[in-house]
Amino acid sequence: MPANDLHLAVDCAAWQITAASETAGRFQPVLFDGHSGLPNGVYTDPGTGALITGAAGLAAGMADPERYQPDPLGMLYASAHDDGTPDPIAAVSAVLAHVANVACSQAGIPITTLTIVDPRTWGHRARHRLSQAATSAGLPAPNIVSTAAAATAFAGGAGPFVLVGTAAPDLTILDLSDGSQQLAKARICDTTAPAIDEALVQIAVPDGSIDRDWRMAREVQQVRAILAVQPRAPLLLPEPHPPAAITRTDASAAAQPHLAQVDDHIKQLLADGDIDIADITSVILVDDDPIISDLEIALGATSLPAPIRLRDPHAVSYGALRLVRPSSDQYGETAATVRLPRVRLTLASLARVAVLAACSVTLLFQTIATADPYTWGIDIIAVLWPEENLALAAALAVLTGWAAAQLAPTTWVMSSGADDQTTTGLLLRRGFFGAAVLGLVVSGLWGLGTGVAVGFIDDTFVTAALIGAAPIAACAALIALAAPRIPVQQIQGWLHRINPPVTFIAVGAAGVCLQRFAYGTVFYPDMIWLRGTAQFLGAILLGVATGCLATRQSGLRLFAAAILGLGYMLIANYTTVPYLTSAFLVLIAWWALGAAATTITGSTPRAATWFNRWSNPLSSTRGAPS
Repeated sequence: MPANDLHLAVDCAAWQITAASETAGRFQPVLFDGHSGLPNGVYTDPGTGALITGAAGLAAGMADPERYQPDPLGMLYASAHDDGTPDPIAAVSAVLAHVANVACSQAGIPITTLTIVDPRTWGHRARHRLSQAATSAGLPAPNIVSTAAAATAFAGGAGPFVLVGTAAPDLTILDLSDGSQQLAKARICDTTAPAIDEALVQIAVPDGSIDRDWRMAREVQQVRAILAVQPRAPLLLPEPHPPAAITRTDASAAAQPHLAQVDDHIKQLLADGDIDIADITSVILVDDDPIISDLEIALGATSLPAPIRLRDPHAVSYGALRLVRPSSDQYGETAATVRLPRVRLTLASLARVAVLAACSVTLLFQTIATADPYTWGIDIIAVLWPEENLALAAALAVLTGWAAAQLAPTTWVMSSGADDQTTTGLLLRRGFFGAAVLGLVVSGLWGLGTGVAVGFIDDTFVTAALIGAAPIAACAALIALAAPRIPVQQIQGWLHRINPPVTFIAVGAAGVCLQRFAYGTVFYPDMIWLRGTAQFLGAILLGVATGCLATRQSGLRLFAAAILGLGYMLIANYTTVPYLTSAFLVLIAWWALGAAATTITGSTPRAATWFNRWSNPLSSTRGAPS
């Protein structure tokens, strides 16, 4: 898959979630504060109603168990919603958002494909509810694969038929010749004997005088996990009961009545799948659990092949990544034919827009405040003013619209927008055309407003503003034309690539303002030191920002920022500052042109080929006979 795409697989086990991600063919586990698993429950804060996930939610739930939902995905699957528990869709959305945030922070890129691993068979309505939860978390619609299919994909089991066992315990037969189709599944149990977890509790408290809630069930699962690697484990019991020691022998005794039925269950599975035992060519056992070891022994007494054990906690997630590989062309879909998941617009989403708008307005007001009019009598006959500052303010006004346009395909403002069927391509086209047109209009108003504010109406104000805004507005218009043809698998990476470099622009704008403050303000004699401080600091900031905008390579960017920051500090003065500001404005326009070129080459393969030949003339002659 492309380097800018991130595929996240989430394995939703009974008590914890494990996840793994893939980008550019590289698999890596998702770690939660250094741990492989994340508690999959959700706690509802009684004061604010906020949903708390992960270890923090579990800690709160242990103290207040009534407000903790240990299995929100199970509630969503069953469409169950008890009083006092959170809405299942909101709860699952909160858990998925937690996992996605950790995965994105580790990979540094947004998620483009989501796969959920679950042992259950999901019907149409359950799938729809899960898709709603993913969309609310800002994630794409999920693929859903079974635990058995994902485990088989990781183990590389040979077909045509594979038997997969888990610590539930259960057995599943898959037909690999038919896309890992599930032929039959059975839970291994003896209906006359207590369940394995119940039997372990009875061993610890023979008289049964104990309250059984989700905390007790979770404690038993932790004991089973410890027994996979140690011969003994403490089972913590609620007061007044002291902790009990559980051994592997106890676990084997609890599982024995059920595993004694393995032969009968295998016969029933073979009958349901309409195959013979000789047709099964691979056996895969999932989970590192003492019950799995006993199941392996029980299966060894049959004529089945020797099983493959999967002990890696991320094995199932890795298998899901292998099983669900996004195709290279996504069936030919483009932005014009798909809809990205959209979430409600928040104040945090507008941070980039607000920073650019603040820079533009600040430069505008400083241009007006530091203009120096020349008068003849009571008439203003000329004005000495920083044309480059007004041009930069106008350019940033267009970039403000540009940043807002990027939010259009992934956010909605009104609640009705949640179900908006408008395609991503149409939203992009509207957004960037709007940015171009409104940016030019605002730039013209900036010019007119400057003339009115200084009391001197002249075309040069509007001309300077439009000169600064026109190149970026033209690039926004080109993006509006080309964006709907971008392949769907490239949309997320493309949106990241054309994000305005707000940090560098804000630093550069601050440098320009400080320079203008130093040279356009009259200081009292005892405050003259402030001019020098503002001059040097502004020169350094402008030089650093210019160096960072000049290249995208981190090493060169650091070198250029250091050189230009020092150089600008040495050469900046009243006569050179306009040229330095103009150079910064040119680099912003160059960045916008690069973003437009990226859009055109990404949407038009022929343009990409032509651009490569133009940028590297030797490429057109490679392979030609000498």
